[in-house]
Amino acid sequence: TLDSCIQAVDEYKPNAFSNETKAQWLNEVEGMVQTEIFLFHPVDLVQYRYPADKDVPLLVEPPYDRLYRSYLEAKIDYANGEYETYANSMQVFNADYGAFLRWFALTYEPADAHREGLL
Repeated sequence: TLDSCIQAVDEYKPNAFSNETKAQWLNEVEGMVQTEIFLFHPVDLVQYRYPADKDVPLLVEPPYDRLYRSYLEAKIDYANGEYETYANSMQVFNADYGAFLRWFALTYEPADAHREGLL
């Protein structure tokens, strides 16, 4: 869920950012997943608000859901001005995102998944 992802990152990467800010950052990566992988039209994008949607499951399921945590870590590093750490964190995110992208493309026909009710 949105909240479990935020809490997990907060536990091993303490930070001063609000849950609302972290939810917005998760909306960024969720938007990338929806438009670049699931091929949603921009008007169909799912966006979350914290705390109203804190118990809503995110779209990417395990084991690929780690892309959410790596993205949050990278955003925290960037916002803190830790640019070298940010670069490393983005490499981790890009690997996580790429792994999900490859799995999804091999498992589904991305253009057909939305039409056939897979998503």
